Amino acid sequence: MRAFRLRPALDTPQPARRRFLKTLAVAAAATPFAAAWPLPGHARADATAARRAGLRHFPQSLASGDPRPDRVLLWTRAPAVDGGDVAVRLQVADDPGFARLRVERELLAEAAADHCLRVRVTGLAPGRAYHYRFLRQVDGEWIGSPPGLTRTAPAGDVAAPARFAVLSCQDYGGRWYNSLLPLLEDTPDFLLHLGDFIYETVGDPRFQSGDGARAIRFDDVAGALVMGEGASRFLAARSLDNYRQLHRTFRGDDVLQRLLERAPLVAIWDDHEFSDDCWGERATYLDGRRDEADRQRRRHAEQAYFEYMPVDVEIGAIDANGQSRIDTARLYPRTELWRELRWGRDVQLLLTDYRSHRPDHAIPEDAFPGALVHDADAIARLLPASGFDPRLAGAQLLPYLDLDEERWRPLKTPLKRALNRGYRDAGLDRREAARRAAAAARGKIALHVLREVLARYNAAVPRLLRVEPPPVEGEYPRGLPWLALGKTTLFGEVGSRYLVVKDAFDLLQALRAAESPVPSAYGKAQAAWLGAAIARPAPRWRLLANSVTMAPMVLDLADPALGAPALMRRKFYLNIDQWDGFGRERDGWIEALDAGGGAVVFSGDIHAGFVTRLGRRTLEFTTPAVSSTPLYDMLLTSARRDPANAEAGTRLAEHLERLLRQGEARIEHVQTRRHGHLRVEIAGDLLRARFVELPSAVCRERRYDDPAGVRGQTRETAFVIDARDYRLRRA
Repeated sequence: MRAFRLRPALDTPQPARRRFLKTLAVAAAATPFAAAWPLPGHARADATAARRAGLRHFPQSLASGDPRPDRVLLWTRAPAVDGGDVAVRLQVADDPGFARLRVERELLAEAAADHCLRVRVTGLAPGRAYHYRFLRQVDGEWIGSPPGLTRTAPAGDVAAPARFAVLSCQDYGGRWYNSLLPLLEDTPDFLLHLGDFIYETVGDPRFQSGDGARAIRFDDVAGALVMGEGASRFLAARSLDNYRQLHRTFRGDDVLQRLLERAPLVAIWDDHEFSDDCWGERATYLDGRRDEADRQRRRHAEQAYFEYMPVDVEIGAIDANGQSRIDTARLYPRTELWRELRWGRDVQLLLTDYRSHRPDHAIPEDAFPGALVHDADAIARLLPASGFDPRLAGAQLLPYLDLDEERWRPLKTPLKRALNRGYRDAGLDRREAARRAAAAARGKIALHVLREVLARYNAAVPRLLRVEPPPVEGEYPRGLPWLALGKTTLFGEVGSRYLVVKDAFDLLQALRAAESPVPSAYGKAQAAWLGAAIARPAPRWRLLANSVTMAPMVLDLADPALGAPALMRRKFYLNIDQWDGFGRERDGWIEALDAGGGAVVFSGDIHAGFVTRLGRRTLEFTTPAVSSTPLYDMLLTSARRDPANAEAGTRLAEHLERLLRQGEARIEHVQTRRHGHLRVEIAGDLLRARFVELPSAVCRERRYDDPAGVRGQTRETAFVIDARDYRLRRA
């Protein structure tokens, strides 16, 4: 379709104009105002040139979202050279030529909202496609945006098929959205995006390019967070302008624009819309070196998100024109992103928010490895009520001693000195290092950690100052220190969020649950909403949208083929930032979904494709990343940065898919090396899910002008589920 030059509004008959301003929505057959706007002659000109003309004044094009049977949210952005507000006109029509108008409204793209427009259009017919466009006056002439096509959901009493695509993780730096090209050839009814629509960092050398056509450089450098040092320095968004610029840039991608012009978007967020591995208002970049709570940053991220994303939730006032404005007082911690959509009689879609209201990760990134989570007395008290196998529990416990006992008290001073040096080397200032060292050098401490620290102390001081460490053998009590869970450094994500010892973590979770109720990953209000939704009678297909996967991801590094160091030869959770960190709660949700008739879960985040039978009648499809670095490449790159473990890490990456399947029998399909998306088609009792994937190298270069070549490198893997018994088979 084309951009449009229309006659100025001064040509409009005044009585019709007054009716338009009064009613705000008119049908073409009854309104001479619409008849006064014939399609201009150049509408038949070259489509590319016309599109470029429209994008000059609507540079992020347009989009629609959250289709309901009677309404949809429409979006555009209309910036002004002088920075002022811009008058914009919206048209919604039955036909691509906009001869049969259904809606026509005058709106205002306000500078205070970065000139973004969010318009809730109601009174539409169910199960219908609608054409829409936005127009503005430039130098006395009307200029139109690229035209858009949206649709409403079928009525609730209609058995309608559903066709949608599932997307996740679309990093921009050094990446191209070639994996979306197949969707332009066969556009679905709607797009389900599970988060990481933007990435908050720019130029992170671990996975982003700071050079070339896909580089992003913040305009508001002073408002950004400076991360890393030297050649590893990069920036992370903090200011409202930073987050807005990211959305503007990502939405400037030609393929993403064309896709959003053709189908409504249904979206939830994950972490990168705010901050990597976030929880609530807290980031995790510094791994606990200081508290990264930043409510204003979180609110900036949410404000920009709602300004730019056509997500129809109650976030502020909606005026008589349907224009939705954001009330910043309703942002975090009051945000409620979760919601339910229906697609006809047979499909229920429950959309969740895993990030905003979850508690901290179970293992603090700054946990001192030698500190006791539970001592022998606590374990003896809690274990009987935990339901955890006592024999397996015993194997996770390690010997410890109490530094406050008279015989061990002389070890406090050298331990404190050694830890003070360690904390200073980790980047803490003198006062904070001394505080942490003093806290760690008292009370109960794991024997192995104490001996290791004292050995390093003895190696660094003259012989006269050396101390005798406690013997390895002795009558020591046994408890659960952070070391037992894989935490081996003063600060770090390994042993905290990633590569956590499975059996020890399972014990920790069981003991905590026996001690007191564990907060929900969804937060109290959302958990109550979801529980009530699942308890209601189920339609034929209940779909649950999660930003992170529920599939257990266990790596058994005892596999001889890996040649792992002796201390690593055990089972690990790959990532407890996802639902493995809330395993007991996850199992409870799966039981509820099974009891409610079954469900299909869609998830993302992990940059890999999975199919997992979570329960008897509950299955999960995890979609690969659109463009973000695949899981295999991430592990391989990480391994090669560590010369001491490069060989073992490379073997782990090469065997990753096999290990994941062996580590969890419920995983029925896994691929970790390709980009892609998931296509879903529902018709009656059958749901067909098809992975559409490309080699990772294809997304490192622009292939937008070569869709046939991209198609030739595409691989598809399809599965079918039957709603009558939730049997899964390959198609």
